[in-house]
Amino acid sequence: MEWLKCKTCGGQLEFNGSGSLECTFCGSRTFMSDADFRGHEEFRKKLLSYYKAEADKKEFDYSGDTLWECRGTSSFTTDSGQQVTVEYMEKYPLDGGMIYLAKESVVYSFNNHRQADLFLAGLGRLEFPEADNKLSRCFPSVKQEIYLQEGGTLLVAERRPHFYPAEMFAPFRSEHLAWVISRMENICCTLTYSGIEHGDITPSSVWINPVTHEGALFGDWRKVRTLRGYTDLTALRRTAIELAQDTSNPRELYTFLNSAPRRDAFDDFAAWDQVIEKGFGGHRFVKM
Repeated sequence: MEWLKCKTCGGQLEFNGSGSLECTFCGSRTFMSDADFRGHEEFRKKLLSYYKAEADKKEFDYSGDTLWECRGTSSFTTDSGQQVTVEYMEKYPLDGGMIYLAKESVVYSFNNHRQADLFLAGLGRLEFPEADNKLSRCFPSVKQEIYLQEGGTLLVAERRPHFYPAEMFAPFRSEHLAWVISRMENICCTLTYSGIEHGDITPSSVWINPVTHEGALFGDWRKVRTLRGYTDLTALRRTAIELAQDTSNPRELYTFLNSAPRRDAFDDFAAWDQVIEKGFGGHRFVKM
């Protein structure tokens, strides 16, 4: 493939991991156009796989997640007699279990298999619009199920770098609380789209990434039930008030948090968007 040679010196071009090719001899860089790929569709597929792998590496790079530290360990014995040790930063009690904030995972422990099955069943009721393939990132992704002696179960969910319970960063100034509320509203829209209520939106179940302003909903997924009313939207307001440093400014924020939820999560999000526009001067990224 002639175009893999440097046009400056004729040296061999190699990937430099930033979306370009770099000459190992003279250092010249070049980017590929669609025309370069004509007749080389198989190579294009391999290149795309390479870029995806590189992006995934950065997505799960925990080296910069310096906030996390090990503050305790819990050991479990599997039904085959092996020992499993969970190193955690924080742990949160569940009815009949515990949630552990581990470095690369969120670990749920349940006293019996049935409780773990109820959790997975609740999580399994989520549905996502085909047009938005990133919404699944806002919810637990269970990667491993470990059966323990005496009937217990561990569910190991993915924890992306920099994700922590929102309460760890409280109290929030209003400009930071605003994007946290936006993430909760977005999550509630997904729950409504799925026709369910989560039933456990709290300062410890809402997790956020202060670097990217993403959000995720962990907590107790055994409480999921068919959508009946405004449980989650009411809990959203209560949670935001608990996380806030001051809800009186701007006035639009106070009015929204002390108002009744709208007809559904979609209307509620639209109402919140007006608070962003009128109370905060529009959408903008405010570094935390």
